[in-house]
Amino acid sequence: MRRFLVSVSPETAVFAPLIGIVIGTFGGAVYWLAVQLWPTSVAVILSMAAAAILAEIPGGPTTRSEFLTRVFYLLIKYNALMALSAAKLPFAVPANLALGLIMICGFAASYALIVAVITIRPDKPAARVSSGTLALALLVGFVPAALLGIPGLIGLAAAIIAVMGIIVSLRYQGAGASSAALGMTQLGAELCFYLGALASWSYV
Repeated sequence: MRRFLVSVSPETAVFAPLIGIVIGTFGGAVYWLAVQLWPTSVAVILSMAAAAILAEIPGGPTTRSEFLTRVFYLLIKYNALMALSAAKLPFAVPANLALGLIMICGFAASYALIVAVITIRPDKPAARVSSGTLALALLVGFVPAALLGIPGLIGLAAAIIAVMGIIVSLRYQGAGASSAALGMTQLGAELCFYLGALASWSYV
């Protein structure tokens, strides 16, 4: 799935949130299986590793700053998922499935938002994503989050704000959406989704 972010075209962009759903489902399944045998902390780490292997985000860190950014991202994500493992969904689900569903929502939304960043990709002028394709990708990617109720919508709002900041920054710098930028967009949007949902969960 690494190649998808690098070679995305107007025809394949709509599949971005579906890829996110697949990755989130895989990570959630690993968590559900692992938590049957080990503590939640171990299960969360294994699910993160499984999702990372499947996603294989391109544009790995090339500088010390980028490496530290990834490390901080992983630390915050781990703690956010640990806290979310105790979240109560607005509908009944079997034990230990809630976190997997939240991961699906986070990956779906973050991969859908990648399509928004691709629209400012001057390094590939032929790859123009139409407004219809963008709208469909966002719809598919956002629907799962809406099923979580208010926490899902607030998490979604946090992810959107983060990606809007990335888009503004790229345009200000006159930079295109490189594979590294797309990778960091996905990571940042996913993390902001979890943090936004977590911040609101105790109030609903």
